[in-house]
Amino acid sequence: MLEVIPNWHPVVVHFTVALLITASALFAAGTLFRKAPTGAALTTAARWNLAIGIAVTVATLATGWTAYNTVAHDAASHENMTVHLRWAVATALVFLVAGGLAWLERRKDAGAGIALLALLAGGTGALAVTGWLGGENVYRYGLGVMALPKSGDHVHPGSGGHSHDHAHDHAHDHAPANGTAAPDAASGQAGTAQAPIVPHDHADGHEHSHEHGQVQDQAPAEGSATPDAAAGKAEAAPDAAAPHNHDHDHAH
Repeated sequence: MLEVIPNWHPVVVHFTVALLITASALFAAGTLFRKAPTGAALTTAARWNLAIGIAVTVATLATGWTAYNTVAHDAASHENMTVHLRWAVATALVFLVAGGLAWLERRKDAGAGIALLALLAGGTGALAVTGWLGGENVYRYGLGVMALPKSGDHVHPGSGGHSHDHAHDHAHDHAPANGTAAPDAASGQAGTAQAPIVPHDHADGHEHSHEHGQVQDQAPAEGSATPDAAAGKAEAAPDAAAPHNHDHDHAH
């Protein structure tokens, strides 16, 4: 047999609410349009909804009584359960009497009498109170609830991409994209971006200097000197370029 947790009462109670409220609305519409061609059809539909609604209400009361005696609860929820049960029984009796009046008026072509309309209006109001008390049993007192959902683990489409309250913080480690230097490497590169200006003399007696551009940390191409070797050449350059004199004999 199909198992419904915690019981069948939440399943059948919706049919009671829908059928009895629909019957009340159809009786009112049939009375309002009793002289119109649709008045008789509205009244017939109202009688069928009322009869089926009363039959389903019997099952609703039976499953509700079972839930009242079996569901886990405490003192506060027991008090609300008792109030809900009393309203449910009283509401069912009102609609049962209304069903009896509707049976007595079955020969009427369209519409309902004042007494029947009054019972249906009062029963609809009582049914609303009963439903509200039943909702309190679940949403305020947690009757029949086996687990509570965890909040903050999803994002609603209309929330602008922001999630609800999170129970914990998330730390994210982002790997650098291709071609992008890591923060430490970037700071190191920024510190060595400008090479020093090295003054030196050439053999022709002119002294000038070269300003080198950014030094990039790249692997040397095939046949190129490594950075250490390049640095060695740079250090050796001033010595090699030290000023010196040449004696030339020119024959004219």
